[in-house]
Amino acid sequence: MRNVALAVLLIVLWAAGCATSPQRAPLPPAITTTASVNAEQGPFQPDANLYLCPNSVITNAFEADPNNRILNFNPVIIVDGKVVMTPVPMNNACMTSGFGQRSGRVHKGLDVKASPGSTIYSAAPGIIREADFSTGFGNYVVIDHGQGVFTRYAHMASFASGVYAGKSIGFGQPLGIIGQSGNATGIHLHFEVLTGNYNTSKRSFGLTARDPLSFPPYGGAS
Repeated sequence: MRNVALAVLLIVLWAAGCATSPQRAPLPPAITTTASVNAEQGPFQPDANLYLCPNSVITNAFEADPNNRILNFNPVIIVDGKVVMTPVPMNNACMTSGFGQRSGRVHKGLDVKASPGSTIYSAAPGIIREADFSTGFGNYVVIDHGQGVFTRYAHMASFASGVYAGKSIGFGQPLGIIGQSGNATGIHLHFEVLTGNYNTSKRSFGLTARDPLSFPPYGGAS
């Protein structure tokens, strides 16, 4: 399976690079095919670590070391044994809220904060299904990664040039700028991993949200 074979190269280079680059996981090799998608890889290189935002009240926080570095964080994951991606598609971001109960409702994604003007990138290659606006999510993008796996990126200040529904996109391509559009109390990215069958009437709102930090690291598959 071409996707798995290329994913093996991704994780091998990531593991090797961690020994020499404590701040960033190395740039994955070009991934040219995921669910028949052929698209150029972008410039994004995932951070090797994720930190809790200092001086913040964080809901559903993960265990962290004295420097607020989240323990056992995986910068390269595999979703349901199918799709390899990064769970934090930004650089120099910190976590403000995790997946789970928050204010009497289920918070269905991961919230991370970064400096105003920071770029949000595609977490894996796929096809953009939605590049739209909603009252809740503001400016948001949904990418179909194939095999019933999707990602959503919400509250963007603006979309990157050339981001539109139907476009094939590679790993690490710019999607937009972090912002506060829609129902957001501050500048941040709300990132979701979604699974299920895409329905043209319900669109991504008919999919099931999953915890982006709950998936295992990609360690090879046959």
